Amino acid sequence: MSSILRRLDKGETINDTYEVQFYLGEGAFGEVYRVKHKYLGVQVLKLFKQDYLDNTDTNTLTNEAKILSQLTHSNIVRVFETNSFLRNNQKYFFMTMGFVAGETLSQLMKRKIQVPIDIALLIQNDILNGLRFAHNHNPLIIHRDINPDNVLLSYESEKPSALLADFGLAQSINSFSKIANAGGRYLYFAPECFLNTYLPTSDVFSAGIVLYKMITGVHPWQYDFSAIGESSDEIGTMVLEARKNKPQPPSLYTEDCPEWLDGVILKSLSKNIEERFKNAEEFYKALTTPKNIENKKPKEMKIKSESSENKMPKKKNFKVRVHGKGFDEIAGMDELKETLYHDMILPLKDKELYEEYKVTLPNGMLLYGPPGCGKTFISRKFATEVAYNFVEIRPSDIASIYVHGTQEKIGKLFDEARAKAPTILFIDEIDAFMPNREGNLSHSYSAEVNEFLTQMTDCSKDSIFIIAATNRPEKVDPAILRTGRIDKIVYLGPPDKHARTEMIKLHLKNRPVEPNIDYETLGDLTENYVASDLNFILNEASRDALKERSKIQQRHIENVINRTSPSISRQQIKKYEEFKNKRSFE
Repeated sequence: MSSILRRLDKGETINDTYEVQFYLGEGAFGEVYRVKHKYLGVQVLKLFKQDYLDNTDTNTLTNEAKILSQLTHSNIVRVFETNSFLRNNQKYFFMTMGFVAGETLSQLMKRKIQVPIDIALLIQNDILNGLRFAHNHNPLIIHRDINPDNVLLSYESEKPSALLADFGLAQSINSFSKIANAGGRYLYFAPECFLNTYLPTSDVFSAGIVLYKMITGVHPWQYDFSAIGESSDEIGTMVLEARKNKPQPPSLYTEDCPEWLDGVILKSLSKNIEERFKNAEEFYKALTTPKNIENKKPKEMKIKSESSENKMPKKKNFKVRVHGKGFDEIAGMDELKETLYHDMILPLKDKELYEEYKVTLPNGMLLYGPPGCGKTFISRKFATEVAYNFVEIRPSDIASIYVHGTQEKIGKLFDEARAKAPTILFIDEIDAFMPNREGNLSHSYSAEVNEFLTQMTDCSKDSIFIIAATNRPEKVDPAILRTGRIDKIVYLGPPDKHARTEMIKLHLKNRPVEPNIDYETLGDLTENYVASDLNFILNEASRDALKERSKIQQRHIENVINRTSPSISRQQIKKYEEFKNKRSFE
């Protein structure tokens, strides 16, 4: 495994344009970071590895990036530029791309094994939409590396949207193209790619493998790499040898696959170029205008939940959660976001890497602090960052549990979370669910606390992540705070000046505001005000400006601040900070 270099530091500025926010991971060609462009917002920056640059002409790289930057399409991750910067007399090259809040298709397939056919076809049609735009471009562009890692899923709308990413291998051609030393993933290569020949139909072949694996959970051909070494020649030889056999029809693995779809997929995987779809346009039309399904569109087909012939697991009631923009919608709180990102989000997103290092996956975290500091809001945005379903429960939602003493209902709650996994189970007012049993607690309450603790223990193995929230941390049963139940305890106090300033900017965004607002002064004037206080202040200032039929001015905001006290007293804040200090010494 390649070592994680992380050559860029958080907060570092590149070319006075990009501010580094987080390290995202390492790809085949470089390290990947989330950055904030000076004017264009959040983007992804790929810092190319030196060994890749040693085998690549940088002028060619720059020219191809210019071509790729013209690919503006809803199913293609936008490439913005390829550029370089100097540091310690060394030149570094990078490429910037659009940021997508979601997950890779590979991550979805690891969780679901088999993707229901209606969802798989939605994703595949998006892939082909992006490809046919590239194939129809002048000059024609071939991706050359279609695989689940290079398909990003966005959950901004009701149904998932797929975007093609990482055109790092893409090549513009006008005719038959031969490109030496091409990288990529051999299991998704078309036969001609092993001869350094790339055509639009080569992308079709790779996309066909992606669809086959989404529906069946397996590759069209089976390989045993344990019997060979790691050289590319040996791997390539094994792949080509296995492909001498025809792949089994997808319906062999799932009875939900109709005969017409078997035919379309197997045609896309033909070894003979003449028999295969010539480009993404032909493949797309074959999927969207089938002849043998009684004029029903693929997305209208009913999906059954039976497992495949080889008993691979398949979840019922596949549900895609509507996601937002994640932490980008949280103003300020950079230190908190970075802590959560590295300690919680990365382990959940890249489970295999952490399992390889035998690092235990996180089970849950407790957010505590004064009311109105955004515990629920941050929990929801956390769910969007990891692309998990979000289930929120409050004491009133299951009050009957305590009235009737029915611990089965607690078990049912976790069963539902497992059925929707991966799931963020957000438990608000955890002190009411699991009060400290050292006091005068009735037997029924103690039994229910025990049931909760039992269900929570190592629930990460079932892809459930617990986020508990409380305004009264001292009232929570200490047993919940042990590792294996709650791995991280996070204090959410009143926002600092930077966070307050950013929140005020966020609340005033898209409102009629005078351009001379002094945000720094407003940040100073709102010390100890929590997020809900700031929301109230800006709403009241907007009402005052509306009465005057004027733009929102500095005086409107300051007048509301002067007549509004913080909802949290200094004494209350001191109590939370004392609890925090006590925890740090235990």
